[in-house]
Amino acid sequence: MQKKVKHFFWGALFLASIMSLSSISISQQVVGTDPQDTADQAIMEWLNLERPTLGNYQSLGLEATCEALPYIIRNPPPLRGTEVNLNDRRTIDTGDPTILKYTYSAILPRDRLEIVQATLKRNEETSLWEATEVGYWIDNSQTGRRWLQGYLPLTIFSIFSLFVLYLSLTKSVLRTWLSEGIKTLRSHKRLVIGTLLGLYGIFFLGSFLGSQLPNECRDSVVTLIETTITAVGATEAYGSGNVVRAATVTFYQNFVVVAASLTGIFALLFGIPAYILSAASFFIQGIPFGLLGAFSGPNLLFVLILVFLELTAYFLVVAGGGILLATIIRKGFRSYPVAARKLFMIFPIVLILLLIAAWYEALFLIEFII
Repeated sequence: MQKKVKHFFWGALFLASIMSLSSISISQQVVGTDPQDTADQAIMEWLNLERPTLGNYQSLGLEATCEALPYIIRNPPPLRGTEVNLNDRRTIDTGDPTILKYTYSAILPRDRLEIVQATLKRNEETSLWEATEVGYWIDNSQTGRRWLQGYLPLTIFSIFSLFVLYLSLTKSVLRTWLSEGIKTLRSHKRLVIGTLLGLYGIFFLGSFLGSQLPNECRDSVVTLIETTITAVGATEAYGSGNVVRAATVTFYQNFVVVAASLTGIFALLFGIPAYILSAASFFIQGIPFGLLGAFSGPNLLFVLILVFLELTAYFLVVAGGGILLATIIRKGFRSYPVAARKLFMIFPIVLILLLIAAWYEALFLIEFII
């Protein structure tokens, strides 16, 4: 069983795009007494990173791989041909005497200019400087979807939520769409139930396999999760303690990005791509749930409700792709507009589920967990 878990885990690493992040040959942080020399050395080590292969991970072993991944995730490799001018070093004021940041001018392939940054932290026990992050400089003001977390977007989302609630409780076009969507699901009941059961099974399989992984993999998974949620703005939103802000970011990511833009488009491509994407994606997403013990402890009920709301919404979009394909198979390609309408009529249901989930997740996490 342990051997099977290892193969599944390595496969998950590839599917999660960890393979494109860095080489596992450098898992030790560069340390030194002089911060400038340490930063220069970290840059040189970073430039020597190589793209990993599946063989690298398998030869290293599961436990060692997990121990190496946190550093790997934080330090994605350079593009081939990147040249850094170590003589052009500049210091960035961090406001913290224990953390230093240095930037260097760099030239990418085709003579493109870039900035490379090294972040150092002083170890209080040894007084040595440790290079914690090395990579291309990123403008923090442009990350984390800060444009989504201003006063105007939060106000619009609050009004939108109240408007959807009003339309759901009154005779409106939304109620008509919801009714038509439910009829569509009922008319393809076996396909919908089969899709839900199959994808839920894959998700919980990933969760089970995650529970079988060694504890050494916990830090790797946590680092990967932190990197992901920071990139989409969730860390900053939930850290603010503002429920509306957190709910706005959550809904945008879950409905606009995942359900509508990604899964929805794949569902329109005759359904099959949506099934493949979702099966791989939710298998991988199940691994952290099992490894971190999300389905145990005092917050079990909260997790189960949240998983039900969000996963059911995503899986209904996939089922909509299956309905589209089934309609075309029965009635021919000329029926594509009718089949696409059936898919679109499922989205009001998905919207309601993810809207509830966004407010529920933000309120519960901020008020009771964080």
